[in-house]
Amino acid sequence: MTESREPKHALPEDTPPPVEQQREELAQTVEALAAKVDVPARVSAATREQTEKAQDLAREGVSAVKENPQTAGISLAGVAAALLLVFVIRRRRTRRERSLLG
Repeated sequence: MTESREPKHALPEDTPPPVEQQREELAQTVEALAAKVDVPARVSAATREQTEKAQDLAREGVSAVKENPQTAGISLAGVAAALLLVFVIRRRRTRRERSLLG
């Protein structure tokens, strides 16, 4: 009795095409599931994507400032005013809470 040298997973030559198609679809499904389960790779890809978006946004901001520095100054003043307002409101709330407790 001679043994066949074909691998056990190989399909015989007379296998009908639908079985081959099903095998290919199953292989694609398994690959897709394996990719979904690989959380570290997905996290790494998402981190890389977000980093690229942040870098693009920073480049756009730098070019906008270079084109019109007055707009940047006005924006910076607005941010400073908003921070000052938040600081003042928090300070008043803290003083009010202390006076009610003490």
